[in-house]
Amino acid sequence: MPRTLSTLPSETILAIASYLNSVADYVHFSSSCKPIHRLLNNEHTIAKTLKRVAPYAVESESASMSRLSAKEAIGRLYDRQQAFATSKPTSTILLGDGSSFLYRQGLLAYTKGRLLRILNVHEASPTESVVLSNLVGPQIFGAECKDAKIELCNLQDELLSVIFHGDTVQVGWRSWLLVIDVLQDESEQERVRLTVDLWTREDVIVRNNRRFLCATSSTGVSVTGRHREWVCKVWDLEHPAARPTTLQIPGLAVGEIGKGLVFEVFDGFLYAISTQVPYELDEPEWLSFYTCFRFPLKCPESTTLKNLRIWRRHHREGPINDLWTDLKMHKDETTGELFVMEARKEWTRDSSVQKRTWYRQTLPSRFPTPEGAVKEDDEEMVHIIGTLHQGVTANQSLASSSVSDQDPPYLFAVPPNDDESDHDRFNKVLGREHWPGHPRLPHNTHPEYPVDAPAPPIVDSFMLAKSKYRSYNPSAAAFIDLVVDDRQPATQSEWVQQIRFRIGSRREASPLDQNGMIHKQCLDGQNGKPVPDSERRYIDEGIRLWPPADAPAVLQDLLNGNAVPSGMSSNRTRCKAHGDITAISDERSIVYLVKEKSATEMDNGRLILINFDEHIQFFHEQWVPEFLDLYDRQASGENDKPAEEITMAGMLKETYEPLAVDGEDTEEEDNSEGTDPIGKPSDNSDNEGGVMTADGVNEYFWCEENDEDEPVDLDWFSEEVALWTNVQEGFCFV
Repeated sequence: MPRTLSTLPSETILAIASYLNSVADYVHFSSSCKPIHRLLNNEHTIAKTLKRVAPYAVESESASMSRLSAKEAIGRLYDRQQAFATSKPTSTILLGDGSSFLYRQGLLAYTKGRLLRILNVHEASPTESVVLSNLVGPQIFGAECKDAKIELCNLQDELLSVIFHGDTVQVGWRSWLLVIDVLQDESEQERVRLTVDLWTREDVIVRNNRRFLCATSSTGVSVTGRHREWVCKVWDLEHPAARPTTLQIPGLAVGEIGKGLVFEVFDGFLYAISTQVPYELDEPEWLSFYTCFRFPLKCPESTTLKNLRIWRRHHREGPINDLWTDLKMHKDETTGELFVMEARKEWTRDSSVQKRTWYRQTLPSRFPTPEGAVKEDDEEMVHIIGTLHQGVTANQSLASSSVSDQDPPYLFAVPPNDDESDHDRFNKVLGREHWPGHPRLPHNTHPEYPVDAPAPPIVDSFMLAKSKYRSYNPSAAAFIDLVVDDRQPATQSEWVQQIRFRIGSRREASPLDQNGMIHKQCLDGQNGKPVPDSERRYIDEGIRLWPPADAPAVLQDLLNGNAVPSGMSSNRTRCKAHGDITAISDERSIVYLVKEKSATEMDNGRLILINFDEHIQFFHEQWVPEFLDLYDRQASGENDKPAEEITMAGMLKETYEPLAVDGEDTEEEDNSEGTDPIGKPSDNSDNEGGVMTADGVNEYFWCEENDEDEPVDLDWFSEEVALWTNVQEGFCFV
């Protein structure tokens, strides 16, 4: 009898599964054959696997709280990772109209005229929370306000921070910082968590958790009086009447958020990270560092403010095109570690071709205290975290690599108040001649194209003006660009612009080398210890564009913001793809806003959702998204699967039946109240501003065009039917 994988003892198979370090590896292993599938497809084994490989994923946390079974959790986690990595969205929905928006943690907040609407996207909620700006002044601040305007600041942990502007009768134009709790079970008294007069005209960056809120602005002045510095005001939301604690961050350069500067709140700490040289710091001109600050929100004081500088790059790696630089912070779903993800486009190795690479830099869990920084021994100032150059083999140590026997460390605790300048100190400890290049782990670098690729393919490249949005999804190991593709359809003589999504991903390679031996971890040249993750290799999966070039015209119109839902006036001005486009994404979906080319900041555009999680289902009993078969099912063999099958998630489920909608019913469907699906009543509607229609849809969302005053008994915060249920425009692909 031949020896196969399925003939191994159960203990051996379970031991093999315990060494798999990703959800994809476990799912693929469990789907290799039916005996192994039966062994590994049980709640206990899957729960242990999730706790080991992805304990900080949303699905794992839901399983730990018994909201999902372990089978459902691993299936959902795998499905959305693969959908994102392979550029196969499960659905796309037209959510409505808006002029600005925020999208975070599954919640969408967007403004439409004098309205602020809040939708739970991950739950595909059929209702929305609505804030009527004209009633915020008299009902919250006790002041009649004209020309009320709401400016979105932050949406985090179900707290929405906005800046409310209004022209009051008493003192004229005023602005307030308003924090709204969007939880559905909150009472009206607990809905407003904080109201405070805005103290500056500078941009305010708001970050928060459920207990504390930090508002940061560049209103401070350095000790020399020559530079501006960031000042943080921290409020305890359980005691909003108390005065905020103010903390100035010395040495943190003022820059553009998301480019060279990022503020985030994780685990009760505020992190501020910058790629720019701190003011008045004499830094070596051939090195670049991340400047990191951290302090606990519960104790924002100068004594708890900790500073760290982390090696970023050597200038010999090539010039940087700063226009392509993107900087974000993430939390690892496997280890829970915080890390910085930076995209840089560089002319590497004296090349004339720019290449974009995503660099990952893990932050230490503990920052050195100012008093604990070493001053006596220069060697103790250096803290090493092992790294790996691509030329280092598994049998080499970092010290024996061809790069250098003095590979520089990259984590520094720079002591304050030292008589010796930083420039002289770096020269003495690690002179310029000792920095020929810095080795990097393949695990921490994701090049846009394979390293050995001679030049980027022209067909896959887009100039900066055509790349409207760029981001990285660490969970799927994939980058995503929202691009405007100029192309000429075969059936048309004119060139058209099409919004498309450009996704490139990679997967972990086999742990075996060409000789069938397991890759060994490299050794740190200075302490002889194994370098974590140095044995991991990756395979580039290429770049995919979605939707396909031959996608149906109805889908292209929807993505471009040109879709005209049934019931909408045919003379409505259609959005153009080459107008203003803004987007925000998370690990399972993308929301973007597309406006006309001539639109102003206050003009409305189309809000469109691209969903990669098939469990986010936007449909109800009156409407189901139309089914479009964009993927080659015959080529993948899906049409030949039995009625009861093992899905790609390795779990049993019933045969898929495409979601379809009755075409005749859709075409003949009419809004009985004469209401445009986007929300504005038609001319023959009998509805007046602020009244309920026969089907229970509150029409406040069109009040920006209603000249009549709202009824005085209205509430500033209410629940209404979501706009997407009226729009009824979307498609399913799986």
